Amino acid sequence: MARPLSQPMTLLRNPAPDTALRIRRARAAEAPELTELSLRSKALWGYDAAFLARCRIAMQVKEANVEKEPHYVAEVDGQVAGFYGFEPLPDGVGLDYMFVDPDFVGRGVGRALMDHAVALARELGHDSLTIVADPNAEGFYRRMGAQRIGSQASDVDPHRQLPLMRIMLR
Repeated sequence: MARPLSQPMTLLRNPAPDTALRIRRARAAEAPELTELSLRSKALWGYDAAFLARCRIAMQVKEANVEKEPHYVAEVDGQVAGFYGFEPLPDGVGLDYMFVDPDFVGRGVGRALMDHAVALARELGHDSLTIVADPNAEGFYRRMGAQRIGSQASDVDPHRQLPLMRIMLR
């Protein structure tokens, strides 16, 4: 019998030589660290400090959400390299967070997290996974199998439209 994805896993395909990538359930106490990681990741796209300051509230990882909804962390050699979290939606589940620490971008961490998220959403019985993407990340999500289904106003700037994407799971 296969091990449920809700259990920690170590990937056989390493993101870089001589490293071990492990995906495990996030802990509520990690919420501040995950918030900071998300902001470092967002900054990689070249956003200015004023925009990132406005993003802080919208991107704050809340301890209660980590306890209540599935949130997973990728570690490389014991260091937090990225994370994702789910949020319930009326028609399925949404990818509430998906961020990779800039030091680990391009090393397979994002793909490993997305593979895990898709498999877990499927395991939990959802028909689709909905993503409100940063415009700079739309290409990544397309490569992961998402299709653009529309746009949604940003929580930070209502005049800014974000790609609304979906991965069908069934």
